[in-house]
Amino acid sequence: MTSRLATAARTGAAVLTFVLCAPAATALANPAVDAVEDFFAWARATGTTVADYESLTETGPNEAILRGARLAWKFDFEIFDQRIEAELSIDSPETRLFGANSDGDGVAFGRFEQPGVHEIRLTGTITEDGKPQPLDLTVRQYDLVAENMYQAYWTLEEAPERPASRFIPLIRSGLRNSADSISVRAIEATTQMPDGARGTERQERISMTGLADGRLEEYRVGQSLSETEVLAEEAGGAVTLRQEYGESVSTGMDIKPMLRLLGVLPADQAVGERILDHSEFNDLRVSTPFFTAAISKASADGFEIDADAQPFDIFPLLDQAMLGTFSETYAEDDLVALGRQALTSLESVTIAKVDVGGIAATADEVTTSLDSMSMRDASYGGVGEFTLSGLSVRAVEQNTAVDLGRFRIADFDLPPLVSFLDFGLASQLREPTLTEILAVMPMLGRMEIEDVKVATDALSGPIALDRFRLSMRDFIAPIPTDIELRTEGLELPVSVIEEEEARQLFEALGLTAIRYDDEMRLRWDADDKTLTLDPMRMEIDGGGSIDMSVEIGGIPRIVFENPQQAQAAIATATINSARVEIRDAKLVSAFIAEQAAAADLSPETLALAMADQGASALGPLRDTPFGQSLHGAMKAFLVKPDHLIVTVEPKAPVPAMQILGLVATTPSMLPGLLNAAVAANP
Repeated sequence: MTSRLATAARTGAAVLTFVLCAPAATALANPAVDAVEDFFAWARATGTTVADYESLTETGPNEAILRGARLAWKFDFEIFDQRIEAELSIDSPETRLFGANSDGDGVAFGRFEQPGVHEIRLTGTITEDGKPQPLDLTVRQYDLVAENMYQAYWTLEEAPERPASRFIPLIRSGLRNSADSISVRAIEATTQMPDGARGTERQERISMTGLADGRLEEYRVGQSLSETEVLAEEAGGAVTLRQEYGESVSTGMDIKPMLRLLGVLPADQAVGERILDHSEFNDLRVSTPFFTAAISKASADGFEIDADAQPFDIFPLLDQAMLGTFSETYAEDDLVALGRQALTSLESVTIAKVDVGGIAATADEVTTSLDSMSMRDASYGGVGEFTLSGLSVRAVEQNTAVDLGRFRIADFDLPPLVSFLDFGLASQLREPTLTEILAVMPMLGRMEIEDVKVATDALSGPIALDRFRLSMRDFIAPIPTDIELRTEGLELPVSVIEEEEARQLFEALGLTAIRYDDEMRLRWDADDKTLTLDPMRMEIDGGGSIDMSVEIGGIPRIVFENPQQAQAAIATATINSARVEIRDAKLVSAFIAEQAAAADLSPETLALAMADQGASALGPLRDTPFGQSLHGAMKAFLVKPDHLIVTVEPKAPVPAMQILGLVATTPSMLPGLLNAAVAANP
């Protein structure tokens, strides 16, 4: 709602600023006087219900003062089953024109003044389902001054069959308007919308500089205040949203790329890409009955539309909507095609960077703050980088505190927007296939989380994380073929472990908190078709560690291109090597000690019995050299679980099909074929 009010206010200012415009060039005796007279003559001839003024006084060869001007138009049309009946009126007490002259295509003014209060008002009703709802918007402008302003002449053709697109020539002619500077002391807007919302907005110390060719070099507002009143059932009545801004400024604004994208300008017209160079606001304050919030500063840079973007001509659609023939004109297939075109056009919109700092919010018994948020290279196709820094949440309930040092994602790519439309249409008819699901999966290059701390009376101790990092590269869309994962310093109180036996193991080691670290990299080499897991390491401080590595050859590209055919890899896959290494497994000692106590045995007796039981489970492998070596290693390790190593290092890669065949026929040959070995406490 607030953004609508702001738009209305700025639009109102623009209308008042350029209220003096003529439909055609004339030979002017006094350009200032004749421009006003020509405009009102045109207005009376083209549908105004009111077009008059109290006086027009010539004050010099090319100067004049217009007093008591009033204009009004009535509108009555339907759009998307809503009937809109409204009147737009403009009241301009005084307009002063200095240094006027005409070039046949428009009028230039050395200086243009509108002192005092000038008012635009839009009143009427919006009727839906036979229920009229009031619409009332009033914009007041205080003390406008423009220097070296040029207003192009324009025409508005009568074309009832094109109620929207007939405005295109008018919009194009507006690109010829210019001004060195425009300043307004204040603009106020009040509104009542059909949904019952009421709002007011006031902007002060407004200035614009360098308007030419649809581009504005700078737009600045000293401060803004808005209040919106909406009906909220959960609050039992109306609630008020209040927003205050400090100074805001935007530079390098250009409307032409947007007009080209919407079909207003020819598709082959060179208009550049940049819509906005820079925009920022300071000291935002928001308050409601439910919460308060603040932002110290926010800025955006480099808002662009790709010069090669396919335009989406929206005006023919608006014509049909206003004529009430939209559903008759466009069948379902047409709407799908339009949706595809619109989504493709949206993908051309990009923004180089966004920065927000000093964010704070307070609600009932909860406070939140965020030092900064930043985004780089953002578009509907993804985000180059997104970062949150310095997040803090405090809640009265359970005396809860949550802190986050940094959260960052990078190289986040979304599939084409059309893919989501296709997925939605397919899902309406049947269960989507794996290929269709993969088509809408995003790709994430990197994610990092640092310095997490959670403390609450609901836990016996804090939860903390030093760092988590996930990195994915070399995608065969959308599946990564190189994945790295690392967790550093994850701390959890033992009490959060739900499984009682596992919790008792840590308690038996005298631990009240667990510190966990891990590291993993899984990558596929496209040249030699090798899939490698190395390293894979997990460690619990005071509980032990495990390191693993595996290399599998013969993995074809089709596994990633079409996972539904992944089983085809069995025919070509080979086992190249594998290794498992366990160190300082105090958790194993704790488990054996606990079980031994329950069975009234010594830990060593139980450990040896468990090793014997494991050997019996080896079946045909038990009496092989590897089986005997494994039995001995398990005895040594379970009695004293310091170090266990299991390796598979065949002299040549072993085909997976050969392994499956031996498992079914002569499994005792497997250890020799794979050159498997095991050692404990070497």
